[in-house]
Amino acid sequence: MKGNGKKLAVFVMMVALAIFMSVATASADGQKYRKTLHGEYAFIGSGACTLAPGGFNPDFTPVNPTIASMGPNLWEGVYTFNHNGKGKMETRQCYNEGPNAMFPYSSGCARLSWEFEYEMDGGGITFTFIPGTYYLEYIEGPNVGVIPPITPPNGIVFEKPWTGRISPDGKNLFVFYGGPFKFDLPAPPPFGVFGVICNGVHQGIRTKVDVDE
Repeated sequence: MKGNGKKLAVFVMMVALAIFMSVATASADGQKYRKTLHGEYAFIGSGACTLAPGGFNPDFTPVNPTIASMGPNLWEGVYTFNHNGKGKMETRQCYNEGPNAMFPYSSGCARLSWEFEYEMDGGGITFTFIPGTYYLEYIEGPNVGVIPPITPPNGIVFEKPWTGRISPDGKNLFVFYGGPFKFDLPAPPPFGVFGVICNGVHQGIRTKVDVDE
C-alpha cells in the first residue's frame, strides 16, 4: 500500500508540473507576441453592413425587413496598439447604399474611430470594445448635414469581441469582424435604434514601432 501511495504521489506531482509548465509556456508565448504588437499599423479592408431601422431579431433578421438596407464598404486607416493592452482604430470608410436606404443607391464616406482593449493568445488577438468611444462623422455624400456626428462619450456598445492575428515578427496584422459583428446606433422615433450588422476583414502593416501610451 505504501508503495502504491508513493507512486500515486509521484504521478500527481508529475501531472501538476506538466500543467504548470504548459500554462507558463502559453503565458510566455502570449507575452512574446504582446511585445511584438505595439505601434501603428496602416490598414486597408473591405466588408458589408446591413442597416435595420428598429433593430434585429435574435436570429439576426431585421425587425422591419422591408426598410432594411445592405451595401459594401471599403476601409483605409490606422490601428494603434499601446503596451498597456489598449489601442484605437481610426479609419475613413466609404460605402455604397442599396435600394431601401434613406438615399437609395447613393455613395459616401465617413470618419470612424473607437478604442479597444486587446488580449494575446500566441499570435491570436481578441479585441474588446471600450464603451463610449465610438465616433462617426459623415464627410462625403448625401448623409452630410443630415445625420449629425456621433461623438464620445455615448452609449454605443459592440455586442461581441472580434479577433485578429499578428505575424511572429510583429510586422503584419490581420483583423476579422464577423460572427456576426453587431451594434446599435441611435435613431429618431418611431424606430429608436438603427441595428447594424457588419462582416469584414482588415490587413495592415506596421508603419511606426512605438507610440505614447
